[in-house]
Amino acid sequence: MRAAALLNGVITATDVPEPPELGPDQVLVAVHSCGICGSDLSLWKDAQTFVDVSIAGQNTLSVFDPTRPVVPGHEFAGTVVGVGTDVEGFGLGDRVAGIGVATDVETGEMTIIGYSNKYPGAFAERVVVDSGFLRLLPSGLSFDAAALAEPLHVGESHVQQSGFRSGEAALVVGAGPIGLGVVIALAQRGCESLVVVEPSPTRRRIAAGFGATTVAAPMAGGPVAAVPGDTGGSSLVVYECSGRQGALDELIRTLPIGSRIQVVASPFTPEVFVPVIAQWRQIVVNFGSGPVEDPYGVTLGRLARGEIDTTELITGRVSIEEVGSAFESLLDPEEHFKIVVHPQGGPGE
Repeated sequence: MRAAALLNGVITATDVPEPPELGPDQVLVAVHSCGICGSDLSLWKDAQTFVDVSIAGQNTLSVFDPTRPVVPGHEFAGTVVGVGTDVEGFGLGDRVAGIGVATDVETGEMTIIGYSNKYPGAFAERVVVDSGFLRLLPSGLSFDAAALAEPLHVGESHVQQSGFRSGEAALVVGAGPIGLGVVIALAQRGCESLVVVEPSPTRRRIAAGFGATTVAAPMAGGPVAAVPGDTGGSSLVVYECSGRQGALDELIRTLPIGSRIQVVASPFTPEVFVPVIAQWRQIVVNFGSGPVEDPYGVTLGRLARGEIDTTELITGRVSIEEVGSAFESLLDPEEHFKIVVHPQGGPGE
C-alpha cells in the first residue's frame, strides 16, 4: 500500500507492507483523513531523541527503531474495511475515528500507530487499531472534521485534569491546535477571563474567535503581563501549551502566588527550574495527572453539534505524495494551522 514514510529525517511517498493481520479485537480502517500533529513534527526533526526520551520516560507506546522506516500519523478518520473475530459494535463500511492504539498480537504490548515500525500510522492507506479506542462518527460529520477530535481532545483532557472552576481566570500560553483545544474547553465552561499569549497574529485571531477574551503577543514580564488587573482576585490557572524551553521556569517566577500550572506541551530537552521558588510561591504544577471523563467523546460531540467551527482550522489538504512538503510548510505558523492528509486521494467528506 502507499504511505508517507519517515527515515533519517526525510519523508518519502513509497510502497510499504500492509498492516499486520487483525487480532480478535482489532479493526482495519481505510484512512480518509489524518491531521499532521506537532508530535509528528518533533519525530521528523529528531527521531532518535524522540525515542530516547520515550525510553527514559518508560513510555513504551512510542518506542521503535529510528534506523528503520516508520509511517507517522495518528489523528485519523476513515471507513472500516475489516473486523476481528471478537469485535462488537463495528461493521464493514462504518465511518469511524478514534485514538490510534494497537496491541501487538504477538507480544501483547500496546503501541501508538505512527510510532511503530510494525503498525503503520495513518499517513498510509490502511491502519490496524484496537476497536476499544474507536468511535462511530455521528451522521453528517465529515472525515476531516472528525480527524480534529484527536488533537482538540487533548485540551479538553487537560482542562478536566486542571480542576478549573467557575469564576477562575485562565491563561493559555501558545495557541496551536493543542492550545486551541484548551481555549475551546474553557470557553465551553463559560470562562469569563480567558487570556491567550501567542506570537502568531493568525493564531491569536483564531483564538479570539473561539472565545479568548484577551489575546496578546509575548511581552516583557512574561505571559502573566497580559492578564488584566481586574480579574477580581480570582485564582489563576495557566495552561502551558507552547512547549518552549524555559517557559516553565518563567511562569514559576512570575505568576501570582497560589497559581496553578497545567503543563500541556513539553520540550524534549532538559528543563531547569528551582523547585524551592515554586514552593515559596505556592505554585502547583501538574504534568497531566487527574481524573478525566471521556474527553474524546466530549470533543467529538462538540464537533458533531457544530459547536466548533472547523472552517478556519483546516488550512491545507494534501495527498500522500505531498506529505513531505506539508511538513516543511508547517514550520511557519502564519502559513498553516492544521494540514490534513488524504491517503485515499479524495475529499475528506
